[in-house]
Amino acid sequence: MPATFTFDLSQQHFELRCGDRVRRLSQPELLTLIEECERCYYTGRPQNAWGQFYDLPDELVQMGQRLYRWLDGSEGWLRRVFNDGMPQVLMFDLIQSREVQALNRDTDRIGLRLAHLPWELLHDGGEFLLKKQLLTMPPIRVVQQRMGQSNLSEPPQPENRPLHLLLMATSPEHPGIADLQYEQEEANILQATRDQPLLPVVEESGSVQELANLVRFYPQGYFDVFHLTGHGLIFTEQDYGSLRAKIQAAPIPDHTPCFVTEDDVGGLQLTTVADLARAFGNRFPKLVFLSGCHTGEVPDQGSVPSMAQALVQAGVPMVLGWARPVYDTTAIVAAEALYKALAAGDSVEWAIQATVAAMLQAQCPDWHLLRVYRDSRPLAELVTPLRTIGREKLKPIQAEQEFLDAQDEVKVASQYGFVGRRRPLQRCLKALKETSEQTGVFIQGMGGLGKSTLAARLCRRMRMQRQTMQQVVLVGVLTEQTLLQKLSRHYEQFPQIPELLNQPGVTLKGRLQNFFEAIEALDRPLLLVLDDFEQNIPEAAVADGSLNLVTTAYDILATLNAALEASAAVSRLIVTCRYLCPLPPHHLHVERLAPMKKSDIDKKCRLLPDYADLKKHPQYKQVLTIADGNPRLLEWLLKLLQQPQVDTALLLSQLEETEQNFRENVLAELLLSALTEPQRQGLAKLSVFRLPVTREIADAVLDPPIDLIPLLNLSLIESATTHAAPEYRVPTILEPLLANVLIAEEWQITQQQAAQTIYRVWYTEADSCTEERGLGIVRLGLLAHEQEIAVSVGDRIAAYQVNNSRFVEALNLCQDILSVFQDYRILGTIARAETVLGQVNEALAHYQQALNTCPEDDIERKAATLGNMAQVIAAQGNIEQAMQLWQQSLQLYEQIGDVRGKAVTLGNMATVAYRQGETQQALELFKQVAQALGEVRAYVDLVTVLNHLGATAEANALVYLAQAIWLCLRVQAPLADAIVLIRYMFNAVPQGVELEALLAAMACWLCNVRGEKHPQLAQLQEDSLKLLSIAAQTQGIETQADFEAWFAQEQLNDPAAFLPRLNQRLEAMIGDGWLFDPNAVTR
Repeated sequence: MPATFTFDLSQQHFELRCGDRVRRLSQPELLTLIEECERCYYTGRPQNAWGQFYDLPDELVQMGQRLYRWLDGSEGWLRRVFNDGMPQVLMFDLIQSREVQALNRDTDRIGLRLAHLPWELLHDGGEFLLKKQLLTMPPIRVVQQRMGQSNLSEPPQPENRPLHLLLMATSPEHPGIADLQYEQEEANILQATRDQPLLPVVEESGSVQELANLVRFYPQGYFDVFHLTGHGLIFTEQDYGSLRAKIQAAPIPDHTPCFVTEDDVGGLQLTTVADLARAFGNRFPKLVFLSGCHTGEVPDQGSVPSMAQALVQAGVPMVLGWARPVYDTTAIVAAEALYKALAAGDSVEWAIQATVAAMLQAQCPDWHLLRVYRDSRPLAELVTPLRTIGREKLKPIQAEQEFLDAQDEVKVASQYGFVGRRRPLQRCLKALKETSEQTGVFIQGMGGLGKSTLAARLCRRMRMQRQTMQQVVLVGVLTEQTLLQKLSRHYEQFPQIPELLNQPGVTLKGRLQNFFEAIEALDRPLLLVLDDFEQNIPEAAVADGSLNLVTTAYDILATLNAALEASAAVSRLIVTCRYLCPLPPHHLHVERLAPMKKSDIDKKCRLLPDYADLKKHPQYKQVLTIADGNPRLLEWLLKLLQQPQVDTALLLSQLEETEQNFRENVLAELLLSALTEPQRQGLAKLSVFRLPVTREIADAVLDPPIDLIPLLNLSLIESATTHAAPEYRVPTILEPLLANVLIAEEWQITQQQAAQTIYRVWYTEADSCTEERGLGIVRLGLLAHEQEIAVSVGDRIAAYQVNNSRFVEALNLCQDILSVFQDYRILGTIARAETVLGQVNEALAHYQQALNTCPEDDIERKAATLGNMAQVIAAQGNIEQAMQLWQQSLQLYEQIGDVRGKAVTLGNMATVAYRQGETQQALELFKQVAQALGEVRAYVDLVTVLNHLGATAEANALVYLAQAIWLCLRVQAPLADAIVLIRYMFNAVPQGVELEALLAAMACWLCNVRGEKHPQLAQLQEDSLKLLSIAAQTQGIETQADFEAWFAQEQLNDPAAFLPRLNQRLEAMIGDGWLFDPNAVTR
């Protein structure tokens, strides 16, 4: 029996119950425990240099020990539970506290916060209980009573069949949404369950609307588990209001847990628990795993249940979630272990225990984030073990085995090696649905792009959703004999089917129509794949560009489409072809494939066992560039890098030879020979962009304009199927074959036209420009010798890279530009990167070159360069020369009236002077900085400078600190900085003066009005309360009653009363010592 802890209310007192034992709780003590643990676990964690939060192992141990001692109490409740050394289950029953919350409005909030403390960290002083396996699984939070059920104490009987797992990953296309390793997660789950197979059904769209449609295809109780992978968040209008407005979503209450899902075109949607509940209706599975950040976290200090808890309250028997952001790798380890155990017929409790053990074994630092929520009915095994008598058999899906090349070897990625192609998969699956008006899909694209691999993945997905669907693959040449033989052989267990297919006196259309009706009556619908369909196009038709199919193949394709439509079949057709040839009348969705995205190529490379070594190879980046997003060419090239100890010159020769072999493999020269001269020239001109461009941009270089459709049909131009305006791109693999199509003068004119056009459309006229497009502008600007285009965009990108600590990238970009243009702007920016990378002499040389070549009218740039150069020289110890350079910079800023630049320069001078012990000089310089910042109303920066003055000045320190605090009352200075400033002044004023209490009250007030969502709020509040306590002690206040009386008498809880008094004291202290005009500050 589990040890159950219940948080309860009895006669207006809080109580903790465990069995027949009761402990009365002190509310202040309880709140102190909750707040300190929440601060340590959630809001007060340290951050690294990249702004990422992390845990301190010692703090986790200390928190686990404190929680153990509190729950154990003086009565030794936990020690009694574990006294026999046997593993136990802990349970927190939240049902009772929810039922009595009407008696005390704090009960539910405090009960939620208490139950959601990280009890997973319970530590007995020797080790975490979960690591010692004294706890079999993370503590269970029971949050819902299930009414109307018989035998509530007995778990439901397991299903005598394989585990039915519904998988859904969400990966919307939206800036700032990180791409997750969802393909790897699925592959690991399937790999882990090979010996105990489960039946996965994948909802590929990532859309809740499509999830609802899919669930309704299956009977109630069909799915045992729903696994949702993606990003979770806790919505507030302040943090995500602009995002909600951008996607035009309905208003969402603050602190609502949401899951980031997709709309029908891959855009972002915010999904609440109510949305998920509507999607399932009354068909909830027994277990849901919300594998996303924050799904097990209680928002707003317990006022709102977590997403996992709310889903249990909506009707799911058990839900797993994560209490904070979780590492992608941890989530994958957990899913793999959980479903391996569940598929084997283990109990849910044992499976969760195995999950925690797997995370600990993999040394996942966030193993303790897993949360378990449940209703009042326990769960045992979901399915029976594999060899249970009468257990339903699961036929393995071998979707990839029929896709063979000329050597009869499987030519497509395995189910474990498939990555990417999310949008094409979504569009094709939508077309293949049994409710679709389309009869299939036609996948077109250049050789090596993965058309057959995509077709195999579609087959696997379709057969997962409908186990009885039959897959037949015909590779290459299509004839009536090969088609009928293949179909007859596949359906030979049904004697009537071969008879229908070969019935004399009936047309092929009639036989196929009868065939489709018969197989669907048997619930054996067909998924027919015509792979490598370009083999049905004669070489002569490729050479002349007509792409006409041989008559036999054309007629059979027409007959197949007609028969599918006439029989209203749920059978479907998939065709893969390099070219978009003239097709007979059809209802096929045409999916054009483009190269794989960089993120998907990275995923593909990470699957290689020697990826870590490959990535360090000197030619690795070159291989990625040559491959240009073509997965087959990438595989060929990577094999060369995997050769041991190959000479560099030989390797480069092999790479070039492989590239040429690939061009021959895709018949590039033959296809180009089929073009007219204007088409070849147009293709060459379009190739200069390298990035996909709209027709408007393409037309800027296509003079005269040409029809792009024939080039698209030949796969000489790529244009991925998309819901947005089409974009066109020439594969870089063709560039060597196009080099002589234009003469040098024509290339130069085309490059100039292209550079000027994308600079205008992507940069000057656009609201924003991606770095990828910016680098494309720079590349073309360099080729076209358009200095202003290349330098202005390149300098902006390089400066951004330096400001974001991407120094090597900035260095390489600047070097590329300097190899063509010796521009002063790039010289100044490369020097900034070189300084950080330790190339100080090179940096100084480049700064000097920048100064020598800087135009007389670009005074701002010259001033900035002098200032940056001064900092390098000061770091070398030549303070005198640095000060001279700063002085020159200062004069230039004064000449153009740049007060902010002047302030920055004075600040640098003041800092160096202070470090050299020149305190008086530093003080005078800081005063000038303050006056300059006041002129431009840079009040937040002014607060910082006034703080420096307060720390530097021996006299008048309080005058400067008072001005800083006066500003903090009026401007949004960073909260943490403001509290530190208040503490400095609090310590500086004489003890016992009224100003102490006023400053402490201000600190508490600032935390209340500006502290929402601040990551260090709890610590800042604690620091502020300490100041208030000290102020009370200096007034002789000793008891709580005296404190409360004093606090009320001084009106320290009323900002309308104490803030005017504080303001008066500050202004009196400042007198006529203002360093800025207080009347200019906007209140």
